[in-house]
Amino acid sequence: MEIRAAFESVLQFIIYNPVRKIVAIIFAFGLWFFVALGNKYQYKKDIPVVYTNTPKMLIIVDSVPTIPVVFNGRGGALLSTWAASPKAMCNLRNVETGVTTIATRSLTIGTGFGDITVTHTVPEIQVTLDNKISEDIEILIPVTGSVHHAYALNEVSVLDTITATGPAMQLAGLNVLVAETLRLNNERSSFEKTIRLESPSQLFNLSHDVVRVAVGVDTAMEKLFTNIPLTLIFTPQQRVVSEKISLDTLVVRGPRDRVNRLMKKDITVRIRLSQVEPGEYNFPATIVLPDYITPVSSKPQRFKVTIY
Repeated sequence: MEIRAAFESVLQFIIYNPVRKIVAIIFAFGLWFFVALGNKYQYKKDIPVVYTNTPKMLIIVDSVPTIPVVFNGRGGALLSTWAASPKAMCNLRNVETGVTTIATRSLTIGTGFGDITVTHTVPEIQVTLDNKISEDIEILIPVTGSVHHAYALNEVSVLDTITATGPAMQLAGLNVLVAETLRLNNERSSFEKTIRLESPSQLFNLSHDVVRVAVGVDTAMEKLFTNIPLTLIFTPQQRVVSEKISLDTLVVRGPRDRVNRLMKKDITVRIRLSQVEPGEYNFPATIVLPDYITPVSSKPQRFKVTIY
């Protein structure tokens, strides 16, 4: 009975005096918050590192994005670091190429107002810079699909010059930039198209993010060649005998202008044997043709080769 009476008393107090209770709760929280702001605290936080004054002819290749620090101070002052995270400013004005070690105590950290001390939990960071250069890059256009069966793809040429700017060591290894795939769909005439480019690295800056491409389409034709010499590629230590020394017939297909200009000397028929053990084999030959021309049929399909 006493518990029930106490519960009813509290319930009546809340029901009949709600405003007073809310005001009391708010006042208590405000008092606690005011006292808390005056107390001293410390907390650990990862803050971003901002690199400034990078020399114009250099570029950052690798760097530390954040560093852990410990903030010490009164609650009111630390509240500002919670609301707006401070940044560690790293001055690269006198840095040269290669890996540079920078003491964290030399970083400038703005902590807003109030008496706050910052303790670094790591003594140093490293940043890598390289010379920044610009070079024209060859563009490779992958092609899928096909033009109309009575026509053939004659040429895909890039109309724009693309310049890439980035670190010298990485840019030296960028021989070609692969663009968006060009999709053919039963075309019967030449056309131009804009193809999207994607940078292979965040460190590279391309002069354009798209490139204009001219696509040449010509009527298709076939052409017959006979007695094309067979080339066998083998080592001086091997002795090789082939039953036949030439490809009897080869039919090729491609754009009329290119096929008309194609000569037997432009065609290579070869078999690589340098890694093959001694024995008797029936090998298919590799037929190498100029761009945009493809083999349709050839005889024989295989060559009997003996390796001693």
